[in-house]
Amino acid sequence: MDRLKRGYMSFYLPQTSKIEGEELTLKSYQATDISVKYRDISGLNSSSKIVTGDKLRLDLSSCFDEQILTGSARFKVGADTFLDRTGTLYRNVDPSNNSGIASGVIQYGTGKVEIDSWTPNADNTITLESLTTTTDLPPVNKINFRTPIIPIRPQSLTVVVGTLAYGQLTLTADENGVIETSRAHGKVSYDTGFVSIYFYTKTRVTEANRAEIEANDWYDPLLEYPEGADTYINVPVWVDASSVRYNAVAYTYIPLDSEILGLSATRLPLDGRVPIFRVGDTGIISASKSYELPNHIAGQTYSLADQRISWCELEDSSGAKVPFDMYVVDYDYGKFTLNGDFALGALVPPLKAKYRYQDMGLIRDVQINGQITFTKPVTHNYSADESIVGSALVIGDMQARYTRKFVQETWNSVWDDAASDSSLSANYNDALYPIEVTNKGNIQERWALVFTSSTAFRIVGEVTGQLAVTGTTNADCSPINPVTGVPYFTVKKEGWGAGWASGNVLRFNTIAATFPVWVIRTVKQSEPTVLSDQFQIMLRGDIDRIV
Repeated sequence: MDRLKRGYMSFYLPQTSKIEGEELTLKSYQATDISVKYRDISGLNSSSKIVTGDKLRLDLSSCFDEQILTGSARFKVGADTFLDRTGTLYRNVDPSNNSGIASGVIQYGTGKVEIDSWTPNADNTITLESLTTTTDLPPVNKINFRTPIIPIRPQSLTVVVGTLAYGQLTLTADENGVIETSRAHGKVSYDTGFVSIYFYTKTRVTEANRAEIEANDWYDPLLEYPEGADTYINVPVWVDASSVRYNAVAYTYIPLDSEILGLSATRLPLDGRVPIFRVGDTGIISASKSYELPNHIAGQTYSLADQRISWCELEDSSGAKVPFDMYVVDYDYGKFTLNGDFALGALVPPLKAKYRYQDMGLIRDVQINGQITFTKPVTHNYSADESIVGSALVIGDMQARYTRKFVQETWNSVWDDAASDSSLSANYNDALYPIEVTNKGNIQERWALVFTSSTAFRIVGEVTGQLAVTGTTNADCSPINPVTGVPYFTVKKEGWGAGWASGNVLRFNTIAATFPVWVIRTVKQSEPTVLSDQFQIMLRGDIDRIV
């Protein structure tokens, strides 16, 4: 009998039959009943779960539809005090310095509050301390105003507005004065200080939302516009006009003293800004980049990320230049090849290739804000952080030549361009045998061939000094330029006449294929931004290409 009782008293562990999931939004201003269905289980299988809320939501204007005035809301959640500042809620503001913790947003049109941070594990009692509402302040979706001081520094304007449905918006204008977000679209003129901002959201009209959109008081069928195969409408974002605040940095200028400048400042603008580019000038857009070599194998060809480059050089990790005769650059295809006998030597790897690509064209339009328009499109991709725009000094055609040839009886070390004593019977026939010069070897110099005998002479330059080589009338005279490896000039032996004596001089000037440029650099009074600085002067030239 006992065994039979024990058999009837046996039982099974509880099994899960069904789990139903339901998601509810619980609001502090709405009465909510929470129902929990559960099956009791053994304590060995018990567990607990902590649910953390991401936001605390409440309604300050429950049961009435009125607009909240900016800065009027003040309430407490537990021991925390929240204040409204243009749509942003600040927690526990210190009255001594007026600073607090940004902790949420408030919607002026609905009274809804979303709190992002609060003191945990505290009393959650909500106490409303201050609130002012109105029905006489209609919202707007466009604002216009003008700053009292002009001109405004670019990218310094910040506008803060309180919206009725989205809390606070903080808007910043870019370098072109454009304000563009999903809810705000506007423009600021840095010269005049005029600001115009429209508030709306670009919304696609569908069958699902058409009825909701058409039910609004502001709706008009004329507001709809097509874009591609879809229809859109700009849904207004309502803004409390009294909440608009802005911050901007404006320029003020001290009158310039003409004695300090060295020129009259009468016709200069007040801000001192003058265009450095003019319509019709030649402008150059240039981008500088670098490429680190993965290795340094002799004879290896390396490809850069860009083609049709204008300049390239290699250097090691310490900044030492790799000799130019150790590699060959293919400028058209953006490649360079290390020579077959390449060796590091004293160079410290890794090697890096610094290169530049450019576009040159005529300037069609120039704006005082720095915007430049070319007459043709650019042929490379340029980024703002890697590119600069410069002007080109148009020199024109250049060609090496010689001039001012004359003879003199004695050499008096005076570098005049005409003979200082009586002429000689001896001369050099440059009509049949002109002095030969090349663009590569010639320099800007005054030359004197001073005879030391009836046939031999020494070669003296005004700047170069006396060359180590000498010449003779019995052979062509071609002194080598050590920089380029080709002659400065060539005096043909057939051009020498008879009658030369010691002390006689043949004088002539050589004109180099260069252009005189006076480089002036101006540094403003300020704190140094870098410890060292350098610049390069690049010569660009067009040649007759042999096809």
